[in-house]
Amino acid sequence: NLCDRPEKPKKMSNNIQDKSQKVEALGLIWKPILAYGLWFVVRNIFNRVPILEKYWLAFNDLIAKSYIEISGKILQSFGFILQYNSRNLILDGTEGIYVGNHCLGISAGFIFIFIILMFQGKWRYKFPYLIFGLVVIYLINLFRILGLSLMLKWGSKAFFHFNHSYTYLVLVYGLIFILIIAFEKLFSKR
Repeated sequence: NLCDRPEKPKKMSNNIQDKSQKVEALGLIWKPILAYGLWFVVRNIFNRVPILEKYWLAFNDLIAKSYIEISGKILQSFGFILQYNSRNLILDGTEGIYVGNHCLGISAGFIFIFIILMFQGKWRYKFPYLIFGLVVIYLINLFRILGLSLMLKWGSKAFFHFNHSYTYLVLVYGLIFILIIAFEKLFSKR
């Protein structure tokens, strides 16, 4: 008799787990979009409010100068002849490179910070991870400047422009994506 058979309980834990995984996956889509939108608003505020613009430009100049000085000293330690100032690095025999504001990794750092802040997790994990991530972003941008300088010295202009426009962009944002996934997997549930 069908009425006498007890109904098998549905596995609620799998359904809940599936929904949880879908929410996490959606978070990996909407959080970067939201972070970029917030970055766009913040950047425009800093660029359009005169008192903030002065400090914003000074901050950009400071970051650019640090990249150029460290890159210059590293290249000189390997015997390269070069000249540099706060924004330009000119290896002997090249036209040199100019480090613009969009090359500083500030947007990447901001987006990284905001996404990590949106994840669950305790501050004792978030704060050190934010510092770690910003250092990694800084170092990859430093590597970018060194690499592009050497490409300009030994490669073609087309090779330089391709790597400037595409390769390093994929590397930087790919690395940030890996950092975000690592945080989500290792620390957001703690």
